[in-house]
Amino acid sequence: MAEHAVLSASSSHRWLSCPPSARLEREFENNSSTAAEEGTAAHALCEHKLKKALRMRSKRPVSDYCTDEMEECTDAYAEFVMEQYELAKQTCKDPVVLIEQRLDFSSYVPDGFGTGDCLIISDGLLHIIDFKY
Repeated sequence: MAEHAVLSASSSHRWLSCPPSARLEREFENNSSTAAEEGTAAHALCEHKLKKALRMRSKRPVSDYCTDEMEECTDAYAEFVMEQYELAKQTCKDPVVLIEQRLDFSSYVPDGFGTGDCLIISDGLLHIIDFKY
């Protein structure tokens, strides 16, 4: 199971409003669910499709959760990212695309880290794209 930060970016809405909640959550077992597993499968498929669109090596993930809906959503995600990448290339000769990038924000939040689904870095702009399924 993936490691999670106590003060994660995705749960900041909770711990910024109620700081003790972050430590309290550690008292509960971190159980997965079918929805979480399906979301993980969708993210893996997004990563694969995006890498293929960027002409990077990738092996298509195998999942029991793959459906026509997941195919459509992940296609739309990869298409959106590629559109944003093309826009970035209009103002920057060498934009960088980072996929499933571990991000460290511990200089702002103690032990703060997370994973960015997709980041496009170009001259003067950081575009963060977060896939939701």
